[in-house]
Amino acid sequence: MRRIRRASLTLVLIFSTVWSANRASAQMAVIDHSNLAEATLAASRALSELQQLTAQYNQLVMTYQMLTNPVDVASMATGLNVSALQNPLPAVPALGGLISGQTAATGLGATFYNQNHIYTPTDSSAASTQLIANANSIASIQGVATTNLQAIQQRMALLPALEAALTGANSITEVNAINGRIGLEANYVQAQQAQAQNLTLLASQQEASQRQQEKEQFVQDMTNGQAEMQAAATANGAQ
Repeated sequence: MRRIRRASLTLVLIFSTVWSANRASAQMAVIDHSNLAEATLAASRALSELQQLTAQYNQLVMTYQMLTNPVDVASMATGLNVSALQNPLPAVPALGGLISGQTAATGLGATFYNQNHIYTPTDSSAASTQLIANANSIASIQGVATTNLQAIQQRMALLPALEAALTGANSITEVNAINGRIGLEANYVQAQQAQAQNLTLLASQQEASQRQQEKEQFVQDMTNGQAEMQAAATANGAQ
C-alpha cells in the first residue's frame, strides 16, 4: 500500500508539473530566433557604419581646421620684429661718411673712438685733418661691424622660440606659417652676411685709400719742399 501511495503521489506530482509547464507555455509568445539574429546583425552593422561615418566626419573637421585656421605670424617671437635686427646698418649715404671718416663716429663708433684715441691735432693742417678722419673711419667701421654682429647674435638667441613654436604646432597651416617665418629670418641673416662682406670690402678699400692719401701727402710735401728750396735758392742768388 505504501508503494502504491508513493507511486500515486509521484504520478500526481509529474502530471501537476507537466500541466503547469503546458499552461505556462501557452501564455508565452513564440519567438523566431532566426529573425532575431538577423535583426541583431543588421543593427550591429548599422552601428558600425555610423561609427565609421562619425570618425570620417571628425577627420574632415580636423583637416578643415588644419587648413583654414589663420596664424598670426607677426605674433611669433616678437623680439625679431625690431627694425634694428632686420637691418642694423645705417643707410648708404650715412655709411659713406662714416667709413671715409668725414663724419664723426657715433654710437658704438664713438665708444671705440674714445677707447682707442690718444691725441687730436689742432693745427688744422692737411695731415692733421687726414689723421682725424682716419681715426673716425676706423672707429666707425668697428662700431658698424659690432652693431651688425650684435644683431646676428640677438636673432640667434630668439630663433629657438620659433623652433619651440614649430614643435608645438597643431595644424598644417601653423607649421607652414612658422616655416615661412624661419625662412624669412634666414633671409635676413643672409642679407646681413652680404652686408658684412660689403662692409669688409669697403673697409679694405678705405684702408687702401688712406695709404694712397699718405703717399699723396708725402709726395705733396716733397714737392712743396723742393719748391721752397728752389725759391730760397733763387732768392739767395738774386741777392
